[in-house]
Amino acid sequence: MNNQNSDFNALLTNIKRNYTPTRKTIQKSWARSGNYGIKTDQFSSDIILNKSEIRERIKKNKNFVENFDLLFSEFRELITELAAAFFVTDKEGYILSSKNYLDNYLKLSAGENYSEFYQGTSAVGLTLFSKKDSYVKDKEHYKKFLIDYNSAAYPLLDKAGILTGTIAVFFSKNIDIYYMRLLIKLFAFALTDKIPVKDLVEEESDKNNPKTGSKARYFFEDIITNSKKMKKAKEVAKIAARNDSTVMLIGESGTGKEMFAQAIHNYNHRKNSPFVAINVGAVPKDLVESEFFGYEEGAFTGARRGGRPGKFELANGGTIFLDEIGEMTLSAQQNLLRVIQEREVTRIGGNHAINIDVRIITATKKKLMDEVKKGNFREDLYYRLNVIRIPLPNLKERKDDVILLVKNFIKKHCQKFGIPNKEISDESKKYFINYDWPGNVRELENVIEGIITFAMDDKVIQTKHLPREIKENKSLDTDSGQILTIEAAEKEAIKNALKVAANNVSEAAEILGVTRATLYNKLKKYNINYRE
Repeated sequence: MNNQNSDFNALLTNIKRNYTPTRKTIQKSWARSGNYGIKTDQFSSDIILNKSEIRERIKKNKNFVENFDLLFSEFRELITELAAAFFVTDKEGYILSSKNYLDNYLKLSAGENYSEFYQGTSAVGLTLFSKKDSYVKDKEHYKKFLIDYNSAAYPLLDKAGILTGTIAVFFSKNIDIYYMRLLIKLFAFALTDKIPVKDLVEEESDKNNPKTGSKARYFFEDIITNSKKMKKAKEVAKIAARNDSTVMLIGESGTGKEMFAQAIHNYNHRKNSPFVAINVGAVPKDLVESEFFGYEEGAFTGARRGGRPGKFELANGGTIFLDEIGEMTLSAQQNLLRVIQEREVTRIGGNHAINIDVRIITATKKKLMDEVKKGNFREDLYYRLNVIRIPLPNLKERKDDVILLVKNFIKKHCQKFGIPNKEISDESKKYFINYDWPGNVRELENVIEGIITFAMDDKVIQTKHLPREIKENKSLDTDSGQILTIEAAEKEAIKNALKVAANNVSEAAEILGVTRATLYNKLKKYNINYRE
């Protein structure tokens, strides 16, 4: 025992860490990490798989990787509120998929190995070693670049109890570690079918449907602005809210279309009735009609027992918000037109019509009249939806609002974390104003939340706290004289959109105003590496 203590003390001296772990589990892991020759100041492992190797490993673990992606698409609204990076690994510790909301600070790459042998002590390494759920707190991590986070991991076991991989998370030290361990455990159960993913997703959907208490959260007072264009949009929206005419909101992703839709609903006589929002582009084409109009039991293979109401039924008496309406299939457009004209829906597999009373608000980033000319959108439906048209400016057109919004988001997230409000330096303000904000207000808020997370102990936000892409913004370098070719500019725009969307191709396509298929072709053309 004395020899073990002596060896461990020698390790502490050798790695030059001003911290001594007290948990025996961590001490043993540190000792193993030292024996593996891990360097504490090394940022990433030397071993990263190539694309074909990654694809092969994903293929072998297809079930839980697909379940992971499904979970995080459905729980996105909950997860994006957390300063955390979730990922799944195979049984050897190679990352297969990740959802990283710490991307400005912590990089996770598909094919990177997070086992103890390559990254030293972390929750992933401990879980792979012990086949049990694990957690590691800040300085307990062996590598220095991980000490600003806590981590938690849970083993993914097959029906025979054999380890197939892990689900893990790195997260801000300000988030309750027990909450994150519980969340990871819940997700692990879903990935290994102890709780079927479809049941969990449907349960979450039911929790969010208006009949169980969901309602619009935003009011016109929440839309803060000094911009003339934005003030005009608010004025028109308030007028539109006085009656039930159909409204079409037009603007880029992140400009606040749903916020406006909720404010219109809350200013209308329907404010105490349901508000149902659905992103048309996010619904698989073969599920659009069942999602919108519902289905009866036995309507198709896998149909839920007792059937399921569609979004229009759930919104009855209130407002339905159809985001990205330009992505709707032509067959669904025909059915939507019938719903608008007849004020009734018929479930798939049903034989009787259900009367509905719904106010419709739509949103798009596309020029729908161009889509009409191309034959992608019905002209008669376009005129039905385009009764009151409200264009929303992007943040690049609202430079006067940037610092106003920055201060608002700083106050909001300081309150959320329970810390005193912070000031922002004049130099930092310049960077915020000069950055183009391709992800608009949504990107700005996400950046502010990340900054607050890692500036907890500072009273003033300085340039050192800003993400790299904002500090490296070329628009501040007015003397460079550099002119990009069209292809180079397009490539740069795609890279920026992927950053904003955390490598989610669907969201990046929204930001760029192109289809998902077009973006995939561009990624291939420019050989841009990405990981969803």
